[in-house]
Amino acid sequence: MTTQIATSQSRGTIRRLPVEFESNQGLRTDELILRPLGFADETAFTMALNRSRLPLRKWIPLESKGQSTSDFFQTQVQKAIEGDQSKSACRRAIFLNDNTFVGMVNLIKIERGMEWTAEVNYWIDNAQAGKGLATKALEAILDHAFADMPMGLGLHQVRAQICLDNPGSVRVAEKLGFKNSGHKDLLEINNAMIMHHEFTRSA
Repeated sequence: MTTQIATSQSRGTIRRLPVEFESNQGLRTDELILRPLGFADETAFTMALNRSRLPLRKWIPLESKGQSTSDFFQTQVQKAIEGDQSKSACRRAIFLNDNTFVGMVNLIKIERGMEWTAEVNYWIDNAQAGKGLATKALEAILDHAFADMPMGLGLHQVRAQICLDNPGSVRVAEKLGFKNSGHKDLLEINNAMIMHHEFTRSA
């Protein structure tokens, strides 16, 4: 397996980015590995999801009615495969360097028009909360998002839909330069309408 260090042209200089892009579509930092979710990850994913279900239920769509946790996992794997194939998403599972699964960070709704944009979401296993892992994972996926093609995705802007009564998620986004755009919308999350505020960051 070969790895390359991401770089980006800026005013004639090369800026080194703190993430390695691997040939298997993975990203690696000093502490984390971000790679597509695989079928062999089902047990670790399910255990993390079950530990975190209560706090996540308000923020992240979980199983639909009549869908098992296993079915939900299989759907997430398939979405990751389809997103990579169509280049419409970059869904990555987050692992520590010892291969412990700790959560997900996803770039979705990738659009390339007058501006190249995407939406990001993320969640961390409740057992791993408070260690700064969401910030580190989000930083890595943003480096990938904003790095020039073909190494990165070449995006101009990334947005996040966040509830203001989810202060942890707000802190993570603001720490990495996201600003509240002032736009807000009601989104249906697990059969409840929840007000989300749009936060954006540009390259």
